[in-house]
Amino acid sequence: MKLMNKLPALTLAAAIAPALALSTTVFAEEHGAMEGDAMERGGEQYFSAKPEGSFYADEVIGQTVKHRQSDEDVGEITDLVIGDDGRIVGVVITTGTFLGLGGQEVGLGWDQIERSMEDDESVFFVDMDEEALRNAPEHKRE
Repeated sequence: MKLMNKLPALTLAAAIAPALALSTTVFAEEHGAMEGDAMERGGEQYFSAKPEGSFYADEVIGQTVKHRQSDEDVGEITDLVIGDDGRIVGVVITTGTFLGLGGQEVGLGWDQIERSMEDDESVFFVDMDEEALRNAPEHKRE
């Protein structure tokens, strides 16, 4: 008996749910809310995954920097410098250290770093060797 009373409600719910889902998708597409992996709701933009051509900060910070010609390690990216517009304008590289000692922090413009992918990993290259970086002015946080 109880199942018979719930049957019309279940049938109605089953009929309405797909219509609501479809109308939400159509509304979102008509209003430009869905674009790739980005979606806008209530004026806020959300991502279900990183957009194509982008990367996470932890794919940069902590990565080794190599000299382009010799492929030798010359330092490690220890921080990002972000401009007022939210774009990366530079990186802070710590030159080679021994057991965490020595080395110096050097600030370089983002355009001085070349990022490439090798085996699904970010690899960073500069045209300066380690000696040139050690002789560069030390980066000082203000």
